[in-house]
Amino acid sequence: MPAAPSVRLEGGGLRFTGATNHDVPLWSGAVHYFRAPRSEWRTQLEAARDLGLTAIETYVPWQVHELAAGRFDFGQHDEDLDVGAFIDLIGELGLYAIVRPGPHINSEMTYFGLPERIIYDRACQARSPRQAPVVLGFPPRMFPVPSYASETFFKETQRWYDAVGAELASRIYPRGPIVLLQVDNEATFYFRDSPYDQDYHPDAVALYRRFVKERHPNPSELRRVYGEVDIETLEPPTSLDVCSDDDGGDATKLGRHLDWAAFREWMITRAIIRMKAQMASAGLTGVPTIHNLPLGELAAPVSLPALEEVVEAVGLDYYHARRELPTIKRRTLYLVGSSRLPLSPEMGVGAPFWFTPLTHEDSLHCAMVSLAFGLRGMNLYMAVDRDRWYGAPVDASGVARTTSASAWRALMLGLRRMAFHRLSRKVAVGVVVPREYLRMARMAHTLGLISPIWLEAAGGTVVDGASDENLGMEVPIQIAFYRQIERWMAALDHANVPYVLVDSDVAIERVASLEVLICPSFELTSASRWRLLTSFGGEVIFGPSLPRVDDTLRARPFELPAHARRFEEGDEATTLAALITDHPGWVSPLSATGCEVTAHHDDEGQLRAVFLIHPGEIAVETPLTGLALPDGTLLCDVITDRMYAVGDGQARLSVGPQRCVLLEVRPPGEVAPSDDEDDGVDRAGHP
Repeated sequence: MPAAPSVRLEGGGLRFTGATNHDVPLWSGAVHYFRAPRSEWRTQLEAARDLGLTAIETYVPWQVHELAAGRFDFGQHDEDLDVGAFIDLIGELGLYAIVRPGPHINSEMTYFGLPERIIYDRACQARSPRQAPVVLGFPPRMFPVPSYASETFFKETQRWYDAVGAELASRIYPRGPIVLLQVDNEATFYFRDSPYDQDYHPDAVALYRRFVKERHPNPSELRRVYGEVDIETLEPPTSLDVCSDDDGGDATKLGRHLDWAAFREWMITRAIIRMKAQMASAGLTGVPTIHNLPLGELAAPVSLPALEEVVEAVGLDYYHARRELPTIKRRTLYLVGSSRLPLSPEMGVGAPFWFTPLTHEDSLHCAMVSLAFGLRGMNLYMAVDRDRWYGAPVDASGVARTTSASAWRALMLGLRRMAFHRLSRKVAVGVVVPREYLRMARMAHTLGLISPIWLEAAGGTVVDGASDENLGMEVPIQIAFYRQIERWMAALDHANVPYVLVDSDVAIERVASLEVLICPSFELTSASRWRLLTSFGGEVIFGPSLPRVDDTLRARPFELPAHARRFEEGDEATTLAALITDHPGWVSPLSATGCEVTAHHDDEGQLRAVFLIHPGEIAVETPLTGLALPDGTLLCDVITDRMYAVGDGQARLSVGPQRCVLLEVRPPGEVAPSDDEDDGVDRAGHP
């Protein structure tokens, strides 16, 4: 008897099992039914499908569907709001559906898609230290944001999910085309994420006390960090008061602030756990769930690995111009090194009018660079234009914009032809990003409402704006750790050694394929991060210090990892040179003058795709060397269809300024299939 049909995230895409077994890459596009007349849905969806997409993503906005508290319109009054009919049409057209029911959706909507009655209900509102509403200054209108701890907000959210479930539960695979569900959206305190900005809602303070009690179950340990205090009346810190005695501070208070920074991550994770359970109780279950993080994820008070213990995959949103190449690379290397499936739930194609101007070339370049460094799934946001947006490849009436639509179609078809979602990039080196040091950097932020996440999103780093006080430590760890990571990245890039960035919260299984972990290490560490290093089966490179206290400031012994090498501050390049002498296989054999090159192989080790990334403003003619391919092999630029022949292990290429080129490897004599030929990807495996 065949197994019941199911779908899961596996192998870089969606894996369907049951009567048939097949996989589907996650190349989707956003089309918002609630922003278009029902009469235009088919035209928009067909145009999106013609881009080569396998799925359609849509939000379901609470604000739009609610008529009054507990009353909703899903097409009963306004046919343009019949989300069930829209999902049915997606399935009819041979596509899958990805549904994002919030409650927070942003989507450039006033109030981020939340009903006005919710955001102005004081019981729902996040609170400042002085118990004022926390107001987000975001176009088109400022508004007070909800609390991720408010019991009133959760009760309202359950009512909303119940209404959505009544419409869509019957359309979840295998009964319908819905194959992914997203839980909430960009859960980073609605971008009001400065360390002491929020949330001091009474329900949040109650959770904080519970968190502290669980983190310090031993009364003596609680007294060591907080002094003689009644846990039931304990108040969270409202500003950073950890500095040297000469400045009137008290370095012994560092543990309280580390607790607060960890609590803010825990509160977000707890909220996503609760929302996922609420969705499930409403029938929105049975398929994988995802979540997305916005720009500036390292600076955000949220742990990607912790969220991936709740949902099946956490992705990153990308909205970057070509000039932001280092940021695109850094973010993707972190996503690949830390996530279960590297995907982008929002690969910006265009932007809202108040955002940094982005051209078609910017959007395509961002997507291709992300793919070059390991991205394996993405949702074009937007595939079809709508209000408060410009630059999608399909306009709001469903007409493809020739230049951009042609380029995106060529990319999608090339990726499907190569089964790119199944390919892998060979990486042996992981650079660990210690989460406790990220918390210290956020905790030491000095610029108030210009929060860490906004600085990183604007092209800075997580440590920009952080105080350079030692905070009771020997050095300002909150800055020194990231400068060390930057030096290691520069050394690895210079040596042409592929690497990823690894969040120290990851499970040991995430780093099993790596041969070495490089980790900044100072006198303070978290027990979980050190456990990752001591459990790792490969070589561990750490420095400059062996830790002596944990992230509660409790003194404890920390054993050396089994195969450990210690380095001194500023000695990264020398240490790497010695490592390469012992491990020459880490160095990529591919190179091209003026370009960064990445290689992607199939399960049998065959080279299938090569990316060249040229950051300069003048075109280059360069040989691509180190190709272990037979003479006569063809390298095809998937966007332009231009062919380059391989001879003597190299091919001579022309690469335009600020361009990323994806080359499909074709054996001698092989002709590429036409667009109409079977590409081996099942796009209609649902009823």
